[in-house]
Amino acid sequence: MKNSFILFCFIAISSYSQKEAAQWRFGFHAGLNFQNGAPTTVSTNIAAPASSFSGIADSLGNLLFYVYSGSVVYNKNNDTMANGFGISSSIHNSGTQASIVIRKSGSQYYVISHNNENYFWTSPIAPMTSYAIVDMNLASGLGSVTTSSVAISAFGLAQVGKMAATKHCNQKDHWLLRHQGGFPGSNNYQSYLVTSAGISTTAVISSIGALQTQAYIQAYAFYRGIHKFSPNGRKVAATLPYRTVELYDFDNSTGILSNVIKLDTITNPPYVNGIAEPNSLGAEFSPDGTKLYVTYGNKHPFLCQFNLCAGSPNAIAASKTIISYDTLNSGGLFYPIQLGINGKIYVNNNDTLYASSIGVINNPNGLGAMCNYQPKGQPLGPSTLNPYVAGIGWGLPNFESTFFEQKPILGPITASIVCGQVNFAAPSLCAAAGYSVSARQWNFNDTISSANTSSLANPSHVFSANGSYTVQLVLNYYPCGTDTLKQTITITGLPTLSITGNKIICKGESTILSFVGGNNYSINNNAVLQNTAQVQPSVSTVYTISTTNTVTGCSALKTVSITVRPCTNLADLNTEQFNFNIYPNPSDGVFMIESDAPIFIIKVYNQLGMLVYQGLTENGKHNIDLSNQANCIYFVEVQNKNSLKTQKLIKW
Repeated sequence: MKNSFILFCFIAISSYSQKEAAQWRFGFHAGLNFQNGAPTTVSTNIAAPASSFSGIADSLGNLLFYVYSGSVVYNKNNDTMANGFGISSSIHNSGTQASIVIRKSGSQYYVISHNNENYFWTSPIAPMTSYAIVDMNLASGLGSVTTSSVAISAFGLAQVGKMAATKHCNQKDHWLLRHQGGFPGSNNYQSYLVTSAGISTTAVISSIGALQTQAYIQAYAFYRGIHKFSPNGRKVAATLPYRTVELYDFDNSTGILSNVIKLDTITNPPYVNGIAEPNSLGAEFSPDGTKLYVTYGNKHPFLCQFNLCAGSPNAIAASKTIISYDTLNSGGLFYPIQLGINGKIYVNNNDTLYASSIGVINNPNGLGAMCNYQPKGQPLGPSTLNPYVAGIGWGLPNFESTFFEQKPILGPITASIVCGQVNFAAPSLCAAAGYSVSARQWNFNDTISSANTSSLANPSHVFSANGSYTVQLVLNYYPCGTDTLKQTITITGLPTLSITGNKIICKGESTILSFVGGNNYSINNNAVLQNTAQVQPSVSTVYTISTTNTVTGCSALKTVSITVRPCTNLADLNTEQFNFNIYPNPSDGVFMIESDAPIFIIKVYNQLGMLVYQGLTENGKHNIDLSNQANCIYFVEVQNKNSLKTQKLIKW
């Protein structure tokens, strides 16, 4: 018996995601261009420590526009876009996520803003979430703002300065995530549906998690923390004061958050100095969603990792690993971190607003120290304006999460092969990363087999013959989404079974099937003592022939179809009769057909059922020339509008 093992590495496509997030603008004249993979530095004329930027590029990674502080839109030339100043009726919007850009349709984009000043300093209190529309077909391709300050949230509704977005499971629409604020606080998450037709003003409410207020007692503390979707849109992380970190499931078909896990928090924190409280600040998921990175403020290790695949909620919380200690002790306000389309995470680790580099997590899917964090891994380059070295500022740009999804590498999977039988194993995925499999569908691409598919997690399949097969596994995730995994395997060592014999016979005749390629044969599970079998089916029949190679111990099977034709001069389809004669029969290849039906169709088939001749007559006579065909038995069908007759031809 032959045994072999093959190592499978089922890999879903993990190429870098769309290039709409290839252009970053932030801080003092700072920018990064990921268009060609590794980032290159670019410079802007913006010099402000604002905590929030957002932007968008086209599908090739060319900058379209970017947004400063949720209130000013700049075109690709770093000039204020037409109608782009004060798009949210607020000249300076506070918060770490003051704006985000979502494509509306075609050349139009929503710029959604958090209007913090509208809550504190306008009367009556204006909506805290609004949107503008940018049309890139205008201004010779530089774009113009066509609509501004369109309310999303209700008048007088307090909201915190955090917003995130991800795609709906239909892959066309989006979800905008906001959170109710006010005093003494609220635990209401608000999911707004964003479509090409507009943005819903009625939010899906999920009352879950810690209370969040519009501002905290400590000065400036309303800036603190963010909300961040995982790249696949199925998880949400929240960072809050007092080192609080929460993780939620997100249903991207309904907009509902559930199953909160408190990963980190402290009680009765010591008061330090107003802006240097021991808070959790930035958060970002690894590209495969299995790790969560969190930055912290004063009096705590700066950068930590949580392993979301550690097991139970307690185990995930206990997996907190220090990646970088707080060597600054400066109590910085923000420390945001952001995933890039190159699969690396960039860390704003400013010890000063004019810091000329940012940190890089080079392998964020790696566990612990394997993530390879470099505190000054990405320089920001020179600037032509003062300051002449680009500075980090307080923020990094805000993007919708699904620009960054990379499918996880699934495997390795070991499948044992014994005489064409392969035992498969579906990949084990981390449900905590949002890959909860609800169904599986295997296709073995073995078309001869009657058991070519399976829905089992670990199926076994016996392949019908030697050869290469592209096995496909479709994983269906809850609540929506799929991955299609493929792997080509090669089967060897099976007998090469070949069957010969007439495949078309007339009713009442028999045919002899001959077998080669093995040692012992059976037909329809009945043993055959020699390598031939005579069959005489009364109707068209499919036979299954199997054989065993006594050297390897391996078996193979093949099916053969025997077609039984009437081969009679009686009408088959209708009581209305027509007569015809064929002569000479046998012949050396030229036959004459005469019929009392003036119009009829002639078709001639060989013994394999292949059509070798077709003709039409209108005068009751027709020559059939089979001179170029092999000498053997053929079957001719003669048909008029009412009847069909079949007769055997012999060419010798």
